[in-house]
Amino acid sequence: MTGTRISSTGQIRSLVTALTGAVVLAACTSMPPIATDVDYCCVPGTERIHSFRVEFKDTPEFLKPMLRDEVSIVLHGKGLEYVEGDADATLLMTFVHNPLATEPVVQDAMSESLSQGGDSRFIAEVHMEMRNNVTNDLIWSGSMSRIHNVTVGSYMHDAPARSAMRQAFMNLFVDYPNPALNGI
Repeated sequence: MTGTRISSTGQIRSLVTALTGAVVLAACTSMPPIATDVDYCCVPGTERIHSFRVEFKDTPEFLKPMLRDEVSIVLHGKGLEYVEGDADATLLMTFVHNPLATEPVVQDAMSESLSQGGDSRFIAEVHMEMRNNVTNDLIWSGSMSRIHNVTVGSYMHDAPARSAMRQAFMNLFVDYPNPALNGI
């Protein structure tokens, strides 16, 4: 027999990652907004950075285009062009899933569950670092996070999720220098 054998632990991990990703933004219609935190901004010469690319680590596939598109729109307003290839800087986005304890469901004799499992509570975080591609100096770093309470049958609402992400990126990059405003 040829091929790769996937262990049940690997299958479970893949399933958990897929399910987590599928529900990360499920409750985005009922804001509170996404929490943001800027850890570092910015090195001298940041205004000379005109292009960037995005790389991902541990990020569910369905989130990648949304994160890339929304940060690209915001950074375009700061004078940065998103490119697929060679760029002045790289923005690395790392997804972190932090499970939270859920309260046990108490069912009486009249209750019947139609599916296994139940509610899921977790904090979805995206940690970001932008580095100069020539010097590898840190240009900017920050993160965004949101608590999610997902119930059976929840699904992601794409438009409100994108809107919430864009607002979070606007908050994160509010103080990022704009070379066009500085005459560079």
